Amino acid sequence: MAALFFIDVLKKQHSFVHGTSPRCHVKNGVRKPLFCSDKGDEKLFLEDQIVFLHSLKIVTKVFFRVTQVHGNHVYVLKDSSIPVSEVGMCEADAIITHIPDCPIVVLTADCVPIIIYDPIKHVVGIVHAGRLGTQKRIFTNTVEALSREYGSKPKNLIVGMGPAIRGCCYELDEPCALPFIKKSPFSSEFINKIEGNKFFVDLPKVNRFEGYEAGILMKNIYTDGPCTSCENDRWYSYRREGKTGRLITLAMLQSRE
Repeated sequence: MAALFFIDVLKKQHSFVHGTSPRCHVKNGVRKPLFCSDKGDEKLFLEDQIVFLHSLKIVTKVFFRVTQVHGNHVYVLKDSSIPVSEVGMCEADAIITHIPDCPIVVLTADCVPIIIYDPIKHVVGIVHAGRLGTQKRIFTNTVEALSREYGSKPKNLIVGMGPAIRGCCYELDEPCALPFIKKSPFSSEFINKIEGNKFFVDLPKVNRFEGYEAGILMKNIYTDGPCTSCENDRWYSYRREGKTGRLITLAMLQSRE
């Protein structure tokens, strides 16, 4: 089984399942890697996918994911009968849905996986927020999509962020950091300048303040996940390792009936 990462406030939600895969799981007493590479052996990926889903007690063998492009497009999953492969060809960096028993996921290895849940409307969104996607406000676009498609109100949303690179490790030069400085009046909360025009940026905190600006209550945005670079023995980190595997963050509604 795999020792997944969970967000406490989301675990308390009824008829809702979520979790983030670690880099390894234990099978027959042997530690084995999970999702070694998103461009690797497809058969091995599918085997790992089943291990991950079973760890969440999900009986289906598939999940829905898009082709992530570090953009700001949101895919709306409206039909549970659509082939997984068809969804997978769509370029987007977030998925929203109202359909129970349809697991939606994003793949990360330093970028921020964000789960957005509306307990009133019982709808969910999941976001891949890397440096470029964050600059393009993918989080805000997803909140707006939930409002447009399902009538969600930002004040009712509960947000949790999984393992991601934090301000302790994510160093950027000035051209890459400047958009974040200009992005928010709260930049001093998530950017630390050091010598030589270098900056440490905390991506989960950047998104936390973006969510607040989008109307989500600050008390409903949880960003206490681990740093993927600091805890590289547990999580994949592209910044630390270069070519590496991917963490899978999943969210799934269950029927309330």
